[in-house]
Amino acid sequence: MGASDNDAPSPPAPVIQEETGDIFSFITPTEFVDLPSGGLLYPEGHPLHKVESVEIRHMTAKEEDILTSETLVRKGIALDRLVQSVMVDKTVSPADMLIGDKNAVLVATRITGFGPLYHTTITCPACNQQVDTALDLEELESKDLEELPENVSSTGNGTYVITLPDFNDLEVEVRLLTGRHEKNILKKRDKRRKLKLPDTNVTDQLTAIIARVNDITDPTVLAQFAERVPTRVSRAIRNTYDALVPDLDMTLAFECTNCAHVGKVDMPISADFFWPNT
Repeated sequence: MGASDNDAPSPPAPVIQEETGDIFSFITPTEFVDLPSGGLLYPEGHPLHKVESVEIRHMTAKEEDILTSETLVRKGIALDRLVQSVMVDKTVSPADMLIGDKNAVLVATRITGFGPLYHTTITCPACNQQVDTALDLEELESKDLEELPENVSSTGNGTYVITLPDFNDLEVEVRLLTGRHEKNILKKRDKRRKLKLPDTNVTDQLTAIIARVNDITDPTVLAQFAERVPTRVSRAIRNTYDALVPDLDMTLAFECTNCAHVGKVDMPISADFFWPNT
């Protein structure tokens, strides 16, 4: 009727209705994962200091993308990215988590994504045959360390002093490894393999965990100690360290269908751990 376009009434704003039963209502399930360390071995100021459990999101297609990324797998960071993605508290970095706590999160994440049964192939320690088996991940439990061994004392700073009375009361202070230490060890191993050099797994571990020997703290000297230490001393240090580390007990019951051997088997965690064979 001759009115200008500016005078035309504005179209009504679209009505956005909130629906509680929409297709996205299922993407937010979370659960709490108990940490083997109980948060007691992190220093003050660390986001996991005295934190007994962490909240994680269930696996989604986003996490599957991480696990199938050839770049991330090749760089050896796929599992760290996975942990970082499922953690509700984003101030927690996988690099700063104790390895045992990170393992607990990885196992819980795998269960949320594919269920508790882990179909894999085990080499029987008795007959050396490859045996297909199904492991129940929900049977994994945290290692219990009710009290420290007599020859071990805590510094209160996340490290322990191991005294070896059979070796002139040698004092070895050890640190608990985090994801950052683990990553550095793997980098060294990959570098040696590319150069076709022999593996140095034992000395790599000793170098990573030893913070002090008697009054010596120089990293160069400690690395030399790791290379030259007698086997009996090395084994005493590593066995005591393994008993101290808060972690899941990564051994599961195994029965060989070929020779009927019954025992326990170690269960490593790798990117393949997240892809069931069935």
